[in-house]
Amino acid sequence: MVDTGLTRSEERFIRWSFGTYSGSNPSLSEGIILPTWKSGPQVGQPRIPASIRDLIARGLLRVAAGEEPPRAYFTSTGIDAVRRMFIKPRFDTQRYVHLWREVEHRPACE
Repeated sequence: MVDTGLTRSEERFIRWSFGTYSGSNPSLSEGIILPTWKSGPQVGQPRIPASIRDLIARGLLRVAAGEEPPRAYFTSTGIDAVRRMFIKPRFDTQRYVHLWREVEHRPACE
């Protein structure tokens, strides 16, 4: 079995976040839009879901909070992990061909 560096739930989250919906192909380079706190002491700051928090802690995502809306972007290590997802036999490459095209053209992390 090939290790992607991602857990099954993280792979599921990436497939859900970057799947084709309504004819739109989301791009890894556009990042993941994060919700913001609407009240309390952290009002206006990004609210980071648990599914993203683990990826950030492992250095696969980084948060760019200075943007509006705040987004989480894949690091080069995170892009490599997404690239390795395509090696798995259960991964539907035809459905996510837009992601494959994006990661195959990025240089691999040294």
